[in-house]
Amino acid sequence: MSAKRKMFLANAALLGVAISWGYTFVLTKDLLEEIPPFYFLGTRFLLAALLLLPFVWGSLKRTGWQVWKMGIGCGIALWAAFMLQVIGIDLTTPGKAGVITGTMVMIVPFLYFAWARIPMQPGPVLGSLCAFSGLILLSWDGGWSGINIGDVITFVGAIFFAVHMVMVDRSYNRNVTFDALVFVMIQLLVVGIIDTGIAAFIEPFPHLGSISPYGWFAYGFDLLFGTLLAYIVQVKAQKYSPPTHVSLLLAFEPVFAFVFSWLLWGEAVSAAIITGVFLILSGVFVTEGFDMLRAKSKSPAPELKRSS
Repeated sequence: MSAKRKMFLANAALLGVAISWGYTFVLTKDLLEEIPPFYFLGTRFLLAALLLLPFVWGSLKRTGWQVWKMGIGCGIALWAAFMLQVIGIDLTTPGKAGVITGTMVMIVPFLYFAWARIPMQPGPVLGSLCAFSGLILLSWDGGWSGINIGDVITFVGAIFFAVHMVMVDRSYNRNVTFDALVFVMIQLLVVGIIDTGIAAFIEPFPHLGSISPYGWFAYGFDLLFGTLLAYIVQVKAQKYSPPTHVSLLLAFEPVFAFVFSWLLWGEAVSAAIITGVFLILSGVFVTEGFDMLRAKSKSPAPELKRSS
């Protein structure tokens, strides 16, 4: 198979991940009516890790403690991000949750500046201004009452997603060689163990017989397409697709989240909301587009950047 065809298939798979992640916002919103949030997250990530385990067992046995420490650290950040996101989805609309989560793209450059004093570029600054304006419009109803606690929690979750992205990137840039799927499995395992442990103490065990067929479909889709296959595809596709393609294609996640929420969940649409969504998505793509142009100007063939 030619390199061009491999890149096309990799890009198509990454777009499929973005579509799947966008759809999971609606599924999660509905599923939380049937399964408590911590049991949902805990079993989802624990099962994903166990399903991945047979494929990485050989590499896992050779994995050193330093990789485990990096994976546990990234896993804790990922746990915080998903915990806050799911709680936020339960308290706001899936479309707003998806769009607000997308602001993590603009947060990452600010974190790099805070942690490593990497200079801020015009793209992220302009993108952040667009996104902030969009967030105001998205939540504005003539007063600040349009902003609910779910929006705030989701935004804090977006900050933790950005923290996780930076931690993963810094892990890959260390002088340590390890299997990317092993690194993913460790993080999934951490999220699963923490959430399942919390659920055992504070939530009633869900009655499996009371879960509807749609609920089982939503759970299975979140487990397989929203978690396990999404991370596997992302790791594998980055072998054939440039990092600028990866980041731009995955940036479509909030677009699909809002579209699915509007079509399937009845997300309210008004001129202010549409303008707010447009500004936030513009901020995302301005940030990604600037990074793409900067990467191309620096090197005609940038190195592939792996992430979880």
